[in-house]
Amino acid sequence: MLPVIAGVEGLVLTERERELFTRLQPAGYILFSRNIADYELTRELTDELRSLTTGPDTPIIAIDQEGGRVVRTAGIQVQLPSAAALQQAHSPHKIRQAAYYNASGLHTLGVNTNFAPVLDLATPHANALPSRCWGADSQEVITNAGVWNRATVSRGILTCGKHFPGMGAAQSDPHHDLPVLHGTREDFLREASIPFTALMPELPSLMIAHLLIPEIDATLPTSLSPELVQGFLRAQLGYEGVVFTDDLCMGAIAKRYSPAESAALAWRAGCDLPLVCHDAAEHLETVAAAWAALPSDMVEEVEQRVARFRLHISTPRPMAFIEWNDYLRNVADFTASVEEVGAAPGSPVQNY
Repeated sequence: MLPVIAGVEGLVLTERERELFTRLQPAGYILFSRNIADYELTRELTDELRSLTTGPDTPIIAIDQEGGRVVRTAGIQVQLPSAAALQQAHSPHKIRQAAYYNASGLHTLGVNTNFAPVLDLATPHANALPSRCWGADSQEVITNAGVWNRATVSRGILTCGKHFPGMGAAQSDPHHDLPVLHGTREDFLREASIPFTALMPELPSLMIAHLLIPEIDATLPTSLSPELVQGFLRAQLGYEGVVFTDDLCMGAIAKRYSPAESAALAWRAGCDLPLVCHDAAEHLETVAAAWAALPSDMVEEVEQRVARFRLHISTPRPMAFIEWNDYLRNVADFTASVEEVGAAPGSPVQNY
């Protein structure tokens, strides 16, 4: 197993992808809008990705499917309300409904992991997060995201809280460059990290933000920092679940490191599964070489955590075409019942 989440180029696998994935055995894959244009074709893609994995463990097949402007299924008419819209509706019932519809559709498409909920605190900054947060107050985020998380898991989809340690106060978008935030561990524990610490017991995975926090690590981004991942998240807070990086192809990281360099730093920092979301076929060989060079004790720890996570992956259910059409009508009716918030600043996150 190569502990990486790899992006896929298109609607179907290329011959090169088939060969690389079969030989290198990525732990999982991530789907974007470029991979989803037809319900049946998407399920054929996820079925094939599962078939390429040897051994007893099912691959992680992940997606960013938050609702609002971060929905990868718009091409097949599955659009759901944003977290901000559901928060403004003040209805736990609607939050549960949104989670059920979201998870049911993903399960049918063959996706087993959703990189959500967002646990950052909402701010007015143009940092890729507006409309994606469950509130500006930590307790509000804990309540709303907790309802959504539990409903999602109950429908067979694994979840991932993001973006630890909390990047709501960042004043720039990491898709473009590395945001700088200031604060000690204690500062984050007083506010930005509260939703993460509160929901950690029910979150099988967390995603690390791409930030520079000089008071914690003046040199390395948080996603590549042993001080942040090993020191803060694992040793101080005791988190034992799987840790993903955010996409290593984002400007915050890609302007400074190659995917092989950043993946190696991420593993050494205590992360388990780096994301290589774009042009993965160009980078997997060098990433695999970096993995092979790691110490055996580090390799064993990562493999054990990933294996525990994959044990909880559920088998996707089939859905007849007529059922899918009924599902689409129900989703459209539900989404129309929730008033969406105003326009948010543009970010590459909504275009993938």
